[in-house]
Amino acid sequence: MEYNDCQILENYENMARAYTNALAEKGFVFVRLDSSLSDKEELINKIADNLNKLWKIYLEASLSRSFTKNKLLYAQLAQNTSVIIDNYKKLYPNAKFSNLIPIRIRPQDIPKTSIILLTELIKDIWTLSSYDEANSNELIKMAGDLLLQIKTLATVI
Repeated sequence: MEYNDCQILENYENMARAYTNALAEKGFVFVRLDSSLSDKEELINKIADNLNKLWKIYLEASLSRSFTKNKLLYAQLAQNTSVIIDNYKKLYPNAKFSNLIPIRIRPQDIPKTSIILLTELIKDIWTLSSYDEANSNELIKMAGDLLLQIKTLATVI
């Protein structure tokens, strides 16, 4: 007896079609979910949330009474992040930015926490740029701006 993979695959495909047709005749409805679209939307919203977190951390650091050492630096980083958020909103107007309660971080942990968030943002933006080729150049520029913030924060640590 001869074993033929192609014939088995064709038979399986025919059986699967017959089965779905029989179920469709009985009233079953089949829906195809495009997982890449939902993954892209989740990634867009995740980036928006992390940008918002980063901006709130910088804003709180610049307005804090107890943390006087680098207030001007954090005010500048908050302004830069605000510009990045505005550019991101232009690219993705349907992105959902969460309204977070102000984030409380010890002053000495702000640079480390910011670098962690920035690293995650850069990784996610690069991933999004591979999904969205139309906005790829703007996203790469945005990732470069965030990389400059890491360089600035590295001098503070």
